[in-house]
Amino acid sequence: MDAKDGRFVNGEWIENNTAPEDEGGKRPQGVPIDQRITQVSALVNTSFHQVLALARDLVTTPEGHAHIEKQIQQASSEIENALTEILKSGEEILKSGEEKKEGTPDYQKKEIKIE
Repeated sequence: MDAKDGRFVNGEWIENNTAPEDEGGKRPQGVPIDQRITQVSALVNTSFHQVLALARDLVTTPEGHAHIEKQIQQASSEIENALTEILKSGEEILKSGEEKKEGTPDYQKKEIKIE
């Protein structure tokens, strides 16, 4: 039987030759907090610059303009379809209400005799 060096962590055997994985937001073992702050700051900075570059490209390039126009047309189409469905359902509700009125007498109405 091969015995490998390791230790139990949270009931699980971890071999010494494997690095602990960063799962579910767990803190990586052995990495100083200052180094982690530097790494995350660099990632945030890079992401921010990528977002700015993308926004610039959307606004200033023909490809960006085409993409924005396509998204606007798609949104307009979806809004138009939603409004059409709302109108259809409103018409159906009105029709079903009229059918109920015709079949049942209205006791609230009183006849007024004019002489």
